[in-house]
Amino acid sequence: MGGVEMSHFRAAPYAKALLDVVSRDAPDAVERIQNELETVASAFAMVPALGRVMVTPALAPERKTALLDAVLDKLDVHPLVRRFLHIVQQHYRLRHLPQVATAYAELLDRRLGRLRAKVEVPGRVEEALRRTIAEALSAAFGAHVVAEFESNDELLAGFRARVGSRVYDGSALGQLERLRRAAAGLE
Repeated sequence: MGGVEMSHFRAAPYAKALLDVVSRDAPDAVERIQNELETVASAFAMVPALGRVMVTPALAPERKTALLDAVLDKLDVHPLVRRFLHIVQQHYRLRHLPQVATAYAELLDRRLGRLRAKVEVPGRVEEALRRTIAEALSAAFGAHVVAEFESNDELLAGFRARVGSRVYDGSALGQLERLRRAAAGLE
């Protein structure tokens, strides 16, 4: 295959195993664990050499364990995260940590009946309006919606929200596009 790595890694079983253990042993820490997984994944992403060192056969497993411990000590992670990451490292899967963190967050959201939304707004939006938008989305979906806001000045006014595969476009740009399509006979 000439340098192309074929990977069939599935993050969900790892994430589910961790969530099951955390739910049983430290139920108050389920969200903390999510944040810590994302933090560790970000740390490895910011220092790509660290990830490469963890997979090199030139470094003894004990040295890799010590290096991982040093990173986890600096990040002050929960003991369950530490134990989990050591298991992941022993199975040479640490490079898949971003996928595991994402899968864990999705499983936790599903378990808590929570949906995530990406909401684009023109410029900066005050916290009160952010809450109002999140509450409106929660009412529309009949579930608690956690909204992540990002600025998109092309929208002109209004907002565009993506919840799962559904997109709600209440932006001025979206309205102009619908008018253009209607005028062209496309709608």
